[in-house]
Amino acid sequence: MGILYVTTFLPSHNTSSPQSPDVRLVSSNVPALDGPENPYRYVSFTALSTPILRETIVCIATEHMLNFGLGSVSTAAQRQQRMLRTISQNLQLIIGPGACSTEDASVASPNKLDREALLTAVVLQGVVVVQSEDGVLEPHVRCASFLMETLGRFHDVPPTPIARMTVQRYAMVDLMLAFSRQRRPYAPADFVLHSPDAERWDCSEPSFHKMTGCPQPLMCFLVRIAHLACDVQERPRHSSVDDVLRRAHSLESDLRTWGTRYTRTVDVGRDPLDILTECFYWTAHLLLARRVFRDPTRSARVQHLAHTCFGLMDQLSTGCGPDSSLPQPFYLAAREALSDEDRGWVRQKHESMTAFYREQQRNLAMRLTERVWEITDQAETLGPDESDIEMTVDAADRRIRVLDEESWFFIF
Repeated sequence: MGILYVTTFLPSHNTSSPQSPDVRLVSSNVPALDGPENPYRYVSFTALSTPILRETIVCIATEHMLNFGLGSVSTAAQRQQRMLRTISQNLQLIIGPGACSTEDASVASPNKLDREALLTAVVLQGVVVVQSEDGVLEPHVRCASFLMETLGRFHDVPPTPIARMTVQRYAMVDLMLAFSRQRRPYAPADFVLHSPDAERWDCSEPSFHKMTGCPQPLMCFLVRIAHLACDVQERPRHSSVDDVLRRAHSLESDLRTWGTRYTRTVDVGRDPLDILTECFYWTAHLLLARRVFRDPTRSARVQHLAHTCFGLMDQLSTGCGPDSSLPQPFYLAAREALSDEDRGWVRQKHESMTAFYREQQRNLAMRLTERVWEITDQAETLGPDESDIEMTVDAADRRIRVLDEESWFFIF
């Protein structure tokens, strides 16, 4: 995805009125591919007449500038508090009309257009969260899920480009957060975006593929993998996994059929967006192997898949554009690195991307990756025979799952 350059009005330190149209926000790595049809370009213009979006855009700008040494911590904190207060006030109007006064100009009346703006603002909280190390996204995604249900967005095709952009980003953030926490997505099984329909979502603007770097049919495979992984985790102890494995083999077959065009052949001059897409594709196979088939990190299949991912990711030069959507596949694959050489490459790639994009949650992701490596190494050194090794590997995976469940980092 490309870096999005948005021209907007940044409020002064003491007022919310615009200072100068000359102030330019260089933020925020959101779409996988920038271009004339990119709806994120238009959010700032809509925000000029929509207080809740304006507060969100200004907060994103301030946090981004802070990471480049162009602002102060106190100003960023004030902007974030103002944004969260505005969101809270608008939510109160929906949950309980009359619960708060509407005299404040930043509070919208609870009509459908205002609710759409509120949903967009809440979904964009992910962009705010990734900028700082102390941000937590889970409550925002739960809130977005409530608004999606309230607006009927789980079952209807959004009517406008910005509304489609919001629903698409919600779908991907919900899924990526589910993988990060090793749980199911919040979206219901009948979410319209979870039904494969490439012509609708990838062949019309805004394109799901261009916005996220992951084609919508591939996202649907990832959703199925997330649910299958939870089916494996939640089954009664010592119960048969035959039904889950049958579904997993069927999914793997469907996934390979969809991805027949992908090979390990290095194509010089290849389109970065297509490379990113293939990264998502092989990450899907990696998740299927690790979380559904329960292959250990040291298995030949997992190592082959990890090296395939590393080779592709190495082709995405830092700052090329689509690499701004790379973090989730990158950190999921990175935890499977075993050799000093592979781990050295992961650290180097992490440092390169973080130095360019400055999103502080990447550091949390890397620290968690290092912790996963420690647990994996401990499991590899224990157990005098094969059966003991298998038990320690299972115990290691349980420890890693607890780490994921208790973590708060998010990066996408």
